[in-house]
Amino acid sequence: SSSIGNALPKGSTYVLGFNEPNFKAQSDLTPQQAAADWPMIETHAKAVGAKIVSPAVNYCGSASACSDPTVTDPYTYLKDFLAACTGCEVDYVAVHWYNCDLPSLQAYLEGNLDAGGDLQGFVQFGKPIWLTEFSCDGSHSVADQKAYMEAAVPYLEKNPHVFRYSWFSAGPIANAELTNSGSLTDLGKAYVGLPQNCP
Repeated sequence: SSSIGNALPKGSTYVLGFNEPNFKAQSDLTPQQAAADWPMIETHAKAVGAKIVSPAVNYCGSASACSDPTVTDPYTYLKDFLAACTGCEVDYVAVHWYNCDLPSLQAYLEGNLDAGGDLQGFVQFGKPIWLTEFSCDGSHSVADQKAYMEAAVPYLEKNPHVFRYSWFSAGPIANAELTNSGSLTDLGKAYVGLPQNCP
């Protein structure tokens, strides 16, 4: 949040809120702290006519890893943030997911309470979803990553609740990287080769 006061470049069309504020190792903000800073995000977004994307959340794990030890799930974090941020503008909901199968991704986004699961789904917020980070976790092979990608992308492309998505391609998950020294990896070639409907 040290750069929250910086002006946005002219022509910015979207502003993504805090990155994993519910993680101590990331933005480290309670829902109430994020809500207190949100008006500044709105001011900057409105100055350039940009749409606003919620804080990007995921399960933060154990209570000791979470910015608010009483809130370990992303659904509750977003509910608490929105309750504390009465009247705040949020055009999209941003989420992250690092599980390696399509059914868990579907349940995470759409919920599975009706089927006896414990995932509430982000469709409950009534906003288009940005899956700003997704891949298998670091324990999976490149082949696992590719199989998951080839299952997940067609689902995401067809899902009317999903506005945008982005594969996570960074050093912490080496087998998920799409590029290597500026060139596409085999996984990167698979990703760009999948059918997509770019607006």
